[in-house]
Amino acid sequence: MAKLVANENCWIGVSDTPPQNPSQPTVAEITDAEDLTCYLISLNAAAQGNTVPVPVLCSLFEQSVPGTSSANFTADFYRDDEADIAWEMLSRGSKLFFYVGRFGLSGTTADGKPKPAANDKIEVWPVQVTSRSAGPLTSNQVQMFSMVGSVPAEPVEDAVVKA
Repeated sequence: MAKLVANENCWIGVSDTPPQNPSQPTVAEITDAEDLTCYLISLNAAAQGNTVPVPVLCSLFEQSVPGTSSANFTADFYRDDEADIAWEMLSRGSKLFFYVGRFGLSGTTADGKPKPAANDKIEVWPVQVTSRSAGPLTSNQVQMFSMVGSVPAEPVEDAVVKA
């Protein structure tokens, strides 16, 4: 079994334009997204569900059925003194769509880094930024910021990029 780290295997793009079909974003929609991969420190995009117990008196086994689900989205980014793209795009209240390619991407960027291409699996996360917090001013540390977003619609965690 192979192990891998996210470094140089992932691609994170963001757009303020929704994909026409979140289950099948197109290569053109991916290309139009702003590449934030090199600004990103960490990303936690997670959906979780719950179960509802359905006990019956005729059994000692307590069954359960699927309940509701929810998602959260948090990330940490670097600031940039020349092109502060991530900071500017991720202002509070912004309604955005994040394209998350975790690994296994078959396309490449102009500088040879991985990027989603046709038939690659990616995640599509609708996000509204609820907070953007600058990191502390500390000697000998790179400037960073954190963002927290609500997920106002169900994310597509198994989208396939369409040509």
